[in-house]
Amino acid sequence: MNIFRTIIITQAIFILAMIVLATRLGINPVLKAVDNIRDENPIPVIGANEFRYLANTYNRMYEVYKNSIDKLNYKASHDELTGAYNRAGYDLLLSSIDLNSTFLLLVDLDYFKSINDTYGHETGDEALKRVVGVLRRFFRADDCVCRIGGDEFAVLMVHATRQQDTLIGAKINEINEELSRGEGSVPGFTISVGIAHGENITDPSDLYEKADRALYAAKRAGRNCFHFYEEKKA
Repeated sequence: MNIFRTIIITQAIFILAMIVLATRLGINPVLKAVDNIRDENPIPVIGANEFRYLANTYNRMYEVYKNSIDKLNYKASHDELTGAYNRAGYDLLLSSIDLNSTFLLLVDLDYFKSINDTYGHETGDEALKRVVGVLRRFFRADDCVCRIGGDEFAVLMVHATRQQDTLIGAKINEINEELSRGEGSVPGFTISVGIAHGENITDPSDLYEKADRALYAAKRAGRNCFHFYEEKKA
């Protein structure tokens, strides 16, 4: 009888150990994997060898998928030539930032058509890329440089107050000084800039309209300069 009882207890312990082992190596990893897949995350490589193989295979596919999505998102929001934000990226940024603490700078290359006509479109493309590089260097990492048209760019200078207008003017003068010197195959050129602050503005199109008016004023003043939008006094 004692031998029979011992056999039963041993079998019970064995069965319990198998259940624990199966839970640890099989069920728990599967449950964790399901949670991670639902959250669109890679899954932990744990459990039995077979499950580890499946987890590694899934994680490799996951990395390919994420990289593809990141590339698609980048292409959808960035200009292929210059690497700046494109018009779609610009619109997305405007919808997510605080306009009341943002300067919008509209930038046009002065006489850009003559660069294309005289030196060719490849040189014109290099000039566009140079503008983006110089703008990024003179503005902060948090500020956003966008290409919103052929030779029209925008800079969203965030977390900025109206008191920074002197600083902005100095930056633009330095930018024009550098661009006018030329670089490599790109001849010297300048930019005209219209600037408006988003204080008390809720509609991004209103901010753009004010900056555009300021840009027109800068061009009318002879180009190679900047102009701040000012409300007309009654």
